[in-house]
Order: sequence, then C-alpha cells, then structure tokens
Amino acid sequence: MKFSFIIPAYNEEKRIETCLASIMQLPDIAEHEVLVVDNNSQDATAQIVRTKFPEVKLITETEQGMCIARNKGASEATGDILVFFDADCVIPEWWTERVTRKFEDDPGLLAVSGPYHFFDLPWYYKWVEFVDFYVLYVFVEYILNRLFHKSGLMVGGNLAVRRDAFFTIGGFDTSILFYGEDMDIAERLMKLGRVRYHIGLWVGSSARRLLAGNPLKQGFWYLFSYVWYLTVGESRGKRYEEVR
Repeated sequence: MKFSFIIPAYNEEKRIETCLASIMQLPDIAEHEVLVVDNNSQDATAQIVRTKFPEVKLITETEQGMCIARNKGASEATGDILVFFDADCVIPEWWTERVTRKFEDDPGLLAVSGPYHFFDLPWYYKWVEFVDFYVLYVFVEYILNRLFHKSGLMVGGNLAVRRDAFFTIGGFDTSILFYGEDMDIAERLMKLGRVRYHIGLWVGSSARRLLAGNPLKQGFWYLFSYVWYLTVGESRGKRYEEVR
C-alpha cells in the first residue's frame, strides 16, 4: 500500500518545514511519496522545499485555489492512498500505522479522516475545538452517516482516500471556494462505499484561521456554514482569503 502525501502550499515559509519534517519522520512507511503543490507563493516556500527536502516532489499550480492545488497534486501522485494534509499540519508518528490498519481491516472503506488538535489555540478557546471536532463531527459520523447514510463529513486537511475512488468521483469540487469541499467529497464517496471519521486520527494544526478574527464568531460561522450546506446542498462561502 503506497501513500502519496499531498500538501497544497500558499506562502507557507513559516510552517512548511515543520510539516514536511514530521512526515519524513513517520516510521514504517514501506513505500511513499511526498508532493508539495506551490500555489503562487510569493515567499520562500518553494525554495525551502527545494533546498531542504530534495526528496519531495515540488509541483507548481498557477491557478489559485485550495481544491485546485489538491487536485493538481493528486493528478501527479502514484500512490494507492492519497493523503491530503495542510501545510501547517504536524503529523503524529503513529498516524500512518493507524490509517493503514483502517484500510486493511475494511476493504470497503474508501476514505478516512480525523480532527485537528490546534497547537496554538489558547486554552480558553479550546471548547471551540471540542464542540467542532468532538461533538458536531461525531454527531454527523454516527447519526447522519452510519445510521441514515444521509451525509458525510471529513476534514480536508487530514484526509486519506483510495486513489481509484478519488478519481472515480472527479476529485475535489473546484467551484467550492471555502467550506463544504470536504463534506461534498464525503457525500460523493458515500455513493461508492464507506467513509469514516475517527477522533483518534488527529493531526496537529495551527488555529491561525480562528485566531485571525474572533474565534467564537468563527466557530459559529463554521457551524452555520455546515447547517447551510446540509440544508441547501451548496457552499455558503462566496469569497475566500487564501491563507494556505
């Protein structure tokens, strides 16, 4: 089982090295590749990848967009399992072993995802993380997904999906600017097989999007956007400030 780690990057010079170093230190990966998709970075992102991680495949995508960059990386990947991380993620050393076991134990499993643990979120905002990833997502997983097969929800920056299934559904929907791209791909994959969200498959991540404004307001915006998508069937976001 070959893993392809795909990381879109836009002006990530402060974080890309830590992310890639955590992937390189993952044990027991017999066959894998790492692809960074530089999405019009204006900083030293590409230079850091090129000079400090020569084993990483550096890809250029000039059309701006997170989903566009993810699909570009997938198009050049050769692995059986496509793994999508954000450039600010830090990967625990047990992550690939657990994901491998999930796919080996369940041949019908098409994709698996897990939560973020925000390493820079102040303690007094930790409840936002808890409500989002350990209440809302778990509710969707066990109620809407497993019982009613009505809706799926995954984290786009912490996602592993079988290659064949990914290309069968056409990858990420590039018309979705922000919020809903991971829910959309989960719903389309569910028509082919099972998708799962596991709270034990977390990765570290920066809370910079929450901290850029009011974390409370941002948390409610995510919740409202999810309910909107679930009800209307389309993304609420009509514009998106690129931060990754």
